[in-house]
Amino acid sequence: MSLPIHKRFEIVFLSKHKYGPHFGIKKIANIVPCSTSTVKIWLKRWETDKTLSDKQKPGRPGTTTEAEGDLIADAANNADEVIAKDIHQVLQQQDVNINERTVRRRLVERGFRYMLPLSKPLLTSKHGEQRLRWAKNMENQDWSRVIAADETTIRLTNTRRMSWQKSGQRAVRRT
Repeated sequence: MSLPIHKRFEIVFLSKHKYGPHFGIKKIANIVPCSTSTVKIWLKRWETDKTLSDKQKPGRPGTTTEAEGDLIADAANNADEVIAKDIHQVLQQQDVNINERTVRRRLVERGFRYMLPLSKPLLTSKHGEQRLRWAKNMENQDWSRVIAADETTIRLTNTRRMSWQKSGQRAVRRT
C-alpha cells in the first residue's frame, strides 16, 4: 500500500473526478501499475476520508521528546569525534536519562551515519618536496659524526575509530 502520492491521485482522477474518464478498477490497475486491491483500497479511502495521505501507524510512543532529540543532535554537532557513549554521558550529566541505544536511533533519524573517517596520509606532497630539498642540501655533509635515530611510530591499536558523522561531511583523520 506504499504507493506514491501522485499515483494515488491518479487512481482517484481516473475513477472519481468530475472531468476524469471514469475507468473501472481493472483498467486503472493496468494504467497505474498496481494491483486491483490497491486501487480498491485507495478509492475506498477517498470515499470515506477524502484524503490520500498515509494513516498514522500504530505503535509504541517514542521515549524521547523533540527537545531531547535536539539535545542529542546539538551534542553530536559540537563534538569533534561523535561517539554515542560520549553523548550518553553528556546527557546524563545534564540529568537527561536516555538509553545509549536510543541515542543511536536519534542520531540516525537526524541524518548521522556510523562510519570510519577518511584516511589521509600524514605527509603531503609539500612535505615530500621539503624533505627532498633537505636531503640534497645535506648530501655533502660529514655523516660519520651523525647518530641516526629511527623515529618510526608503531601503533598497537587502530587509530581509525568509527564515529557518527553527518552524511556529506566525512571526518578526515591523518594516519
